[in-house]
Amino acid sequence: MLFDKKLMHCKTQKNGIEMMHRIEFHHALSKMPDIRYRIIERLMNGKAIIIDIDTALFMPSVRMNPSEYIEGLTQKLAAYQLKYKISRIKKEVLDAGIGRVFGMKASKTGITYRASIYIPYEVFSTELYEQLLENSGYRVCILNDQADPDELLELFYSGMVDDLDYSEVFYAHFYCNEQLAQIVVASRHIQKDQMNHLIEELVSK
Repeated sequence: MLFDKKLMHCKTQKNGIEMMHRIEFHHALSKMPDIRYRIIERLMNGKAIIIDIDTALFMPSVRMNPSEYIEGLTQKLAAYQLKYKISRIKKEVLDAGIGRVFGMKASKTGITYRASIYIPYEVFSTELYEQLLENSGYRVCILNDQADPDELLELFYSGMVDDLDYSEVFYAHFYCNEQLAQIVVASRHIQKDQMNHLIEELVSK
């Protein structure tokens, strides 16, 4: 067994008609290079995903030059021949300067980018994950079987997707960040016993 079950567990609670699954793992486990990839791949269950990346949520060192990050990202996306949309937005972002040093919640107007990437299940791999997602924060939206990826990408590009109920539009959705040792999965479709079975599979490898 690669690691003990106590290093990963899941708490589930119902929020209306939506199930909230809080997957928590020990900090030592969070350092394993493929643990988030393995969780995402199991949750996909053969389905495609859209990765939603907002540079305003990045660590300060990346936020200070988001255009450089986006330039590198588009080159990688072209190499993988993935469908994507990128919007450029001017909005209030957390100040990465002296205000943060002294714990001030300062903000300023800056340029941010939102990248939405469609990834079919058969393309998702550890290599792709490491190239595109490692060391960044992103939302994972797992698509329903009959979803139209082009239509969904347009919704992300326009920002209209934020006016919709994610749990109605998607099979499941959750946010990932390398700094966090937990993932909270929201879904109307994944039940508690299914999630517990997934965790058992992960810890038994």
